[in-house]
Amino acid sequence: MRHTYVFWLLLILACGWSTHLPAATGYSSQGFDTGAFHLTLTAAPEVVEAGQQVEVTLQLADAYGAPVTDFEIVRGKKLHLTIVREGLDKFTHTFPEPGPQGTMVTGMTFPEGGTYFFHVEFTPRDGSGVTLMAELHVEGTGSAAPPLDPYVPGMVQTSEMLANVGVEAGLVTHRISFALMDLNEEPVTELEPFLGAKGHFIALSADGRQYVPAEPVSGDKENEVAFEARFPGPGIYKGWGEFQRAGTVLVVPVVMQID
Repeated sequence: MRHTYVFWLLLILACGWSTHLPAATGYSSQGFDTGAFHLTLTAAPEVVEAGQQVEVTLQLADAYGAPVTDFEIVRGKKLHLTIVREGLDKFTHTFPEPGPQGTMVTGMTFPEGGTYFFHVEFTPRDGSGVTLMAELHVEGTGSAAPPLDPYVPGMVQTSEMLANVGVEAGLVTHRISFALMDLNEEPVTELEPFLGAKGHFIALSADGRQYVPAEPVSGDKENEVAFEARFPGPGIYKGWGEFQRAGTVLVVPVVMQID
C-alpha cells in the first residue's frame, strides 16, 4: 500500500544562526545528559505564539556550567539539530554552527501551536556522541497529527519518489533499508552524497522524546540505501530517511513497530 505525504515547512529561519545572546527573559527549559553535558533552550518573548517570530537560543554546557565549544566533525557537521512537533507530524533537520560561547541563536516562526522537541546531537572533542533534548511550547491552534499507525515494511510514496522500505531485526540492531524509485517505478541510482553518505536516517519514539541515530551501511541493490539503528526498546517509532538528488534533499517518513 502506498502512502502519500505532504511536507509542511516546520520553521521559517528568519535570521540565520548567529552568536549573540538575547535578553535574559523568556521561556526556558533544560535537557540533561546523565553524564557531563546539558542543553538550555531560551525563547523570547516569554509567550511564544504560532505565526509570530520568536528568538530561540540554544546553549550547550558541561557539568561545571562551562560552554561547550570544541566538537568533533561527525557526518560533516559539528551539530545536528532535529526539531519535531509532538505527534511527529512536523519535522526539520538542520546544522547550526555554534558560536564561541557554545551558543546558537536564530529567529523562528512556528506555523502551528503545540509542543516542539529540540534534539541536539554532537560529539565533544575526544569524547563520545551525546544527544540532548529540550522542549518549547507554542501557543495557538494546530491541526491534529495523524495517528502513528505502522506502515512499513512496505511501499511509501512521497510527492517526489517511491521507496520500498524494509525493517529487519538483528541480534542487537535493526536494519532499515530504502529501495528508491522515481514515480514511474524506475530505480533511482543518481543519488548525491548527503552528510558524507548516500543518505541519512534518524528515528524518534512515538512520544518524541527518545532519539535513535543510525549508521549507513551498504545496500543489496544499486538503488538501495540501508541503515543500522539500535532502538532502546520495543514500541512504535517514526523515522525520516533523507536523500539528496539533483541538489535537493528529499525526505521519506516511515512509521514502524519495533518488537
